Amino acid sequence: MQVVRLVKTSDLQQVSELIKKTGIGMTTMPKNRKEVQERIAWSVNSANKKSANPNKDTYLFVLENEKKIIGISAIYTSVSKEKPSVFFKLKKIKLSSDTYKFEKTSDILQLHLLHKPYSELGTIFIDPSSRGRGRGSLLSFARLQLIAAHKTRFDKKILVEIRGWKDKNNKSYFWESFSKAFFNLDFFSIDRLSYIDNHFITESVPKFPFIVELLPKRVQKVLAKPHPNAMPALSMLAKQGFKTNGLVDILDGGPCMEVLATKIPIVKSSFKVKVEVKRSLNFSNYGFITNYSLNNFRVVRENYNLIKNNTIEISQKTAKALQISTGDKVRINIESI
Repeated sequence: MQVVRLVKTSDLQQVSELIKKTGIGMTTMPKNRKEVQERIAWSVNSANKKSANPNKDTYLFVLENEKKIIGISAIYTSVSKEKPSVFFKLKKIKLSSDTYKFEKTSDILQLHLLHKPYSELGTIFIDPSSRGRGRGSLLSFARLQLIAAHKTRFDKKILVEIRGWKDKNNKSYFWESFSKAFFNLDFFSIDRLSYIDNHFITESVPKFPFIVELLPKRVQKVLAKPHPNAMPALSMLAKQGFKTNGLVDILDGGPCMEVLATKIPIVKSSFKVKVEVKRSLNFSNYGFITNYSLNNFRVVRENYNLIKNNTIEISQKTAKALQISTGDKVRINIESI
């Protein structure tokens, strides 16, 4: 059975091996084993802390299939609390002339610092040999289930950065024909360094606005355009109320999406029920089932019976995956996902 859960210290070997398959494109997860161990410890500590308020926490999830870890994802809280996040922002300005009585609206792109803390969905990857069968949505939406069960641990606003467009040769026109001019390092070095400390970006990128129609044509075409492989994720997020906010990644020009946590349908529709474990039964419902633990948080997408407004019946296999028993409480969603 497939289950998404929070990472444990004993997962170090499997997580390290999985991360090796991500390539250089994923800079939010370190490749060094010692740093991976530190990232896992950060997640474990976040789940075990007594304070229920967001404070630069990381929650690292693993997708497990028959005890094999085949995917990872994460939530980061209080992003920009200590240092602002850096983006470009797409805006519209009016150009006018009193002398010749004309007005014109133009799109501009300008450096933008985001100071107010937010929680970010990120670091999602599934082993290429294990993709499909709804695993991407399970791994992605498990993060929203954690928010639903433990709302006070997350910021009011949830943001996600969508990977920017690249061609079939993995070439970013936005980088090659625009952003590259501001730096003397390669794309991945800057991406990696910006995750550690992004202050150098505010020093390197001009503060004045760039008029979009004056940018190279191929930059205009890919500005705020998602990578083709990111379209399924964008579609899933849009159904959960995420909308583009005009922010654009400094390096690849990818769009950002945001939503208030209280407005996410899967969070709003989630509610608490009691569990009855049955040996065998015919199921009438299917969807997410989430246990109520934090440091042993687990989510499955399985069959169940809603027999009363506050009780569901589940199989022994599902109970084992969630590590719960009859009488325990879980969260479910009535609406189909």
